[in-house]
Amino acid sequence: MHSLIDTHAHIYVPKFTDDIDQVIGRAREAGVETIITPATKPSEFSSALELATRFPEVKVAAGVHPHHAHEVDDADLHEVERLGAEGDVVAIGEIGIDYYYEFSPRERQHEVFRRQLRIAKRLGLPAVVHNRDSDDDLLRIIEEEQDGALRFQLHCFSSSSRVLARALDLGAMISFTGNITYSKGALDDVVRAVPDDRIMVETDAPYLTPVPHRGKRNEPGHVCLVAEKVAELRGETIEAIRQMTTANARRFFQLALLLIAILGLTRVEATAQPAPRPVRAVDTVGDPPFYKLFGIGGQLSSVTYISGATTEASAIGFGLWLSSAPLQPLGIDWLQLDVIFNSAEVQPSRLDSAYKAVAEPLGEANQDPPPNRHSTIDVSLRATANPRKVITFFGSFGITFFSNEFGIDRYLVEHGDTTLKDYRESAWGISGSLGISYNLVTPYGTIAPTAEWRVATISGERTLPKRQSEFFLSQPRIGIILYPDFSKLLE
Repeated sequence: MHSLIDTHAHIYVPKFTDDIDQVIGRAREAGVETIITPATKPSEFSSALELATRFPEVKVAAGVHPHHAHEVDDADLHEVERLGAEGDVVAIGEIGIDYYYEFSPRERQHEVFRRQLRIAKRLGLPAVVHNRDSDDDLLRIIEEEQDGALRFQLHCFSSSSRVLARALDLGAMISFTGNITYSKGALDDVVRAVPDDRIMVETDAPYLTPVPHRGKRNEPGHVCLVAEKVAELRGETIEAIRQMTTANARRFFQLALLLIAILGLTRVEATAQPAPRPVRAVDTVGDPPFYKLFGIGGQLSSVTYISGATTEASAIGFGLWLSSAPLQPLGIDWLQLDVIFNSAEVQPSRLDSAYKAVAEPLGEANQDPPPNRHSTIDVSLRATANPRKVITFFGSFGITFFSNEFGIDRYLVEHGDTTLKDYRESAWGISGSLGISYNLVTPYGTIAPTAEWRVATISGERTLPKRQSEFFLSQPRIGIILYPDFSKLLE
């Protein structure tokens, strides 16, 4: 079986600290001969280089990622060039442009990207390029800098066939990662269209884990699954894809073939270097772009209660919001299950005639009656139109459990009114909502401030004789949900 090269894996990050030896061991068992690990900012360079000294199969690329373009100065770019000139790295990367997050101003991203492309050309090193939602500007800058000396890779390619054709005309190498195993066919034609001498594979570990391991931390040993998917889509044997992609990676990164012994086995090793992320790659969020296996948070709402055609009252409610994308490990991240508890109190008027008739003889007419207490539990399915964007829009539909307690009815029952059977009612109904959510990536997981407008109604007959009219509620609400990153627990 022919070996493989993982052309992009961030194995120096903290997620690999505790078991890096086992990770490398599993990669060897999977036939991975070289792992290219791209450092994305100066503070990461030493960690990546230290791994290369420990493991012969690890090769380093160094560059400033667009997320960090606003943080660096001339001295940092000189350090990138020094590492390349002294032979410590095999590529300049990960560099590029990112309009999805725009952590750095666009003009600064352009400047830092262009300067690093020129470093790569001066040193005769390939450039590993990240491109997310910036196709036109990125390819324009590459075209302006392409004088025949620029070699570059678009890593984790996720763009259109139009972008692919233009990139190939400019001399690009194209690499694919685990997203091709769960893209619902969106990239199938692109994978088939890449020429045999331009295609490579990668994991982008710890992100973009391929099916069937999606939802767990990615690692270089999984690159074989990417190669298998490429073989399936192109109608070729896995052995042919292994041989093809490995030969391309060796040529692109100018890898020298070295005979090494690892764990008592004599192996052929390629000196590989990490490649930057291609158009529309996902860098900072686990796979899929936003990890939402389970989330918990709080919510605040403004609730308007309507009986028949009459607005009974409005109140501020609060409660708990649970959310989950249970099918995310299977590649379905647009569907979520929400369970939302809300509670609110409404103070009825002491001027109510029924209340006054009982309270005045008791000398309690100047006291407020007990409050109305309204609680709901919504269980709904949420469908998101664009789950992989920072700002998402969604609609939901589900069932609602209503629990209502009416304060004046309670007062009357407790003071001997026999015409009322109860002051509490429980009922089921239906509900729906439209909303918007913002996905914010943190070291602890995804935080999603969310706003929605929900309406709900009791279905069927109500149980209290006094309250037989239709019951609706209108509920604009805001919430903040934390989706912890459970990837380590799932390993």
